[in-house]
Amino acid sequence: MNDVASRTQTTLLTAHKGVDLHAASALLVMRDRLEGGDRLENLFRCEVHTFWGAPAGWDAARLLDTGRFFNPNKHHFGIFRGPSSDDWSDSTGPGAALAAGWPGAVEWTDLDALAADAAGLYGALLGGAVPAGCTPFDVVGFAFGQDGPVLSGVLWRLVLRAGAEEAAELGTALAVARHRKQGLLINPHMESWRLAARG
Repeated sequence: MNDVASRTQTTLLTAHKGVDLHAASALLVMRDRLEGGDRLENLFRCEVHTFWGAPAGWDAARLLDTGRFFNPNKHHFGIFRGPSSDDWSDSTGPGAALAAGWPGAVEWTDLDALAADAAGLYGALLGGAVPAGCTPFDVVGFAFGQDGPVLSGVLWRLVLRAGAEEAAELGTALAVARHRKQGLLINPHMESWRLAARG
């Protein structure tokens, strides 16, 4: 992508209104079978759909209206917009940090009380307040080789009983599949990822 530093990144996050069975199942497996899983307090998930600049015909309304990215019967949503110096291309490499302040300012949400509170909306979509003594660790995974105007993936929030420094190491070990006792959420042979300890 040319001149990404001057572009904006538009991101739709959707979260289940009820119990997210994918996250609930993954939480049980990770606690039971992975090294460090006993320090995983909770796990939440959002679907992520994002694009940079202004691809022809794409805007926030279209993300909702296509029917592919959002179901109003199942999901709460937040559309965020912010500057980006990173296009998340395969060539950037996996494991890069999410930009500070990502995903940006709120452009639109169905949670009206949080429409002017980007941090509050982002946190609400990812399970709400983090318990004392825990650090949230966020990982966005997305398949290699996506070539459409919208890049789609999954945002996981691991709530870890750890400080910020330790959470980055522990969160990566729990998220990225390396062997049968390490990682569940990201397949490094098929996916790239961005991450951040938010403590």
